[in-house]
Amino acid sequence: MATTGARSQIPAHVPDAAVWDNDFVSFLGELDDPYLAGARLHDGPPVIWATNASFGMPSWIFVSNEAVQEGFANARKFSSLRGPLTEAVMNPEWRLLPVEADAPEHQQYRHILRPFFTPEAMERRFGQVQKLTDQLIDAFIERGHCEFIGEFAAILPNAIVVSMLGMPDEMLHQFLAWEETAIHGSSHAEQLGAGIAIHDYLADYIAEQTRNPTNDLMQAILNGRMNDRPIDDAEKLGLVYLLFIAGLDTVFSSMGWIMKCLATDQALQDRLRRNPQDIPAAVEEFTRAFGVSAPSRIVAEDLEFHGVPMKKGEHILLPTYLAGRDPSAFTNPHVIDIDRKPRHVTFGLGPHVCLGIHLAKREMRIMIETFLSRTKNLRLADGGRYEFHASNTIGIDVLDLAWDPA
Repeated sequence: MATTGARSQIPAHVPDAAVWDNDFVSFLGELDDPYLAGARLHDGPPVIWATNASFGMPSWIFVSNEAVQEGFANARKFSSLRGPLTEAVMNPEWRLLPVEADAPEHQQYRHILRPFFTPEAMERRFGQVQKLTDQLIDAFIERGHCEFIGEFAAILPNAIVVSMLGMPDEMLHQFLAWEETAIHGSSHAEQLGAGIAIHDYLADYIAEQTRNPTNDLMQAILNGRMNDRPIDDAEKLGLVYLLFIAGLDTVFSSMGWIMKCLATDQALQDRLRRNPQDIPAAVEEFTRAFGVSAPSRIVAEDLEFHGVPMKKGEHILLPTYLAGRDPSAFTNPHVIDIDRKPRHVTFGLGPHVCLGIHLAKREMRIMIETFLSRTKNLRLADGGRYEFHASNTIGIDVLDLAWDPA
């Protein structure tokens, strides 16, 4: 319920019962577990109007699993054309493609990238994922402890994407720094500055690849077409930009929560070591329980949704980390049950389902298989650090792990 002062800043059509006068990011950080913090919203309505939802902006937040599914599935009512993240860190003329496009454009942009993300194409990448996983673990396995995020999770998925784009490995740490600031910078100016730095680097890289082509994925983008015309420079940049930032707060954030869960559940560790064939099912359950993103949509037309009137142009957040913990959709949603039937929206639904789903799942599977095979008694380090962030995504920033030799 809004205070009298706050009510004056809320659109007149938003009913009092739907108003949530709170800071969403701060709310998620009020408990030691942001999933439990967010789950408190399930005691209220399935759709709320948050006065401070994302980057200081008000927005609708779809709370229930059902509402989030509908938000993903109904592109006619809920458009993907523009989101708060892009408005905060990118020039309004840029678009992250194909995610910030609706049909029929979306399918055509996606068609340019799809051949490089099919299960068959990803199968050819899995050896590289395993090799890099082994190399990263080799660097700290004998030590018996590591800071998991900085020494593994932040590196693996980003290094794979950088390799897919043909970019120089030695730039990886600079890329990570830019991406981190663009999403988690302490001010809008800092975020925008990092976004511009990424833009300038990618624009130069696109120009270089145009002059001297060396990478198949980049060439597919540079030669991409929309209907009967070549895509323009802004469209090329939008496609490359999305791929470039894709690994930062998605796969790496998921990896952090998975490893924290395993480090605090010896019985589950033991089961997966004895029965590695259960690891794919575990990945599905971890994906359900540890959604990390809140994709955005825009109300495409005046409508009523779950009894609440919405106006064209209003922002929406679809937090997968709320959907996956909805007690109306999942029995004991906070319990990790790898025998649960896979059913989640963490990778989206419909035409906008995550293009990198096969790569992300295999990266998580290889990580679990390799860590468990090379350690025993994986645990949180005594006196170790655990720090997380909550924004458009929720992820662990620092996680100290320890183990005994296998």
